[in-house]
Amino acid sequence: MKSFTAALLMSLFFVLLLLQNSEGAPRCTQHDRPPPEKCTYGTVLDWCRNEVCAKGPGETCGGHFWEQGKCGEGTFCSCGTCTGCSVITRRCFRSALVC
Repeated sequence: MKSFTAALLMSLFFVLLLLQNSEGAPRCTQHDRPPPEKCTYGTVLDWCRNEVCAKGPGETCGGHFWEQGKCGEGTFCSCGTCTGCSVITRRCFRSALVC
């Protein structure tokens, strides 16, 4: 019985420790915003499901909850930079192999 109680207390301690150090998701203050116009690399959905301009090759991207942006079609976020070739502008960027 003592070992069960000790294990239960340890489990509770670790759960509380994890909850204390965890980061919450950003709050969405605006929903259903109209999509932006004239985005060079198209649009993507942000954390709040609103359309925003996509980032292009060589531009900064990523972060927790994509706060620095998402890459447009044909590119992907590698080491915080959009890498690949945009299907819209055919502009390309090749990032370093190691971050």
